[in-house]
Amino acid sequence: MPTAKSLSAEPPEFAPLREWIPVLIWGAIIFTLSTSAFSAVNTSRVIDPMLRWLIPGISAASVDVGHMLVRKAAHFTEYGILFWLLVRGPMAQRPYLALMLCVVYALTDEGHQAFVPGRTASLYDVALDSTGALFSHFLTTAIAEIA
Repeated sequence: MPTAKSLSAEPPEFAPLREWIPVLIWGAIIFTLSTSAFSAVNTSRVIDPMLRWLIPGISAASVDVGHMLVRKAAHFTEYGILFWLLVRGPMAQRPYLALMLCVVYALTDEGHQAFVPGRTASLYDVALDSTGALFSHFLTTAIAEIA
């Protein structure tokens, strides 16, 4: 019985490249989020007013903590999504390789930030990024076990 992939109009040699497209787009988004346009100073212009609107009377110290938590949650989420895209696409049968690729990309992303004005490189962020990818691995495995 032919599978959906074998019925594709594309030649089979182009299918793996097509599977990488979402990963490459997401990698470009992560790279863009590492530029000075998304530094803490710039994101505070959006996040801080939102926190003040959501929580009237919030203290300045709490706004600072909330801002930091939103930014750190973004790290976790970005790499959780990256892992998910990898294991749902080009690395479907290689989750540990996908996890390793996420860690390597997190390291290169932080290296990139070392050269960006207004940004700093942090091994803590690499750990947070890697934790997001690892959590995504646990989540996708748990969902696969249930299904």
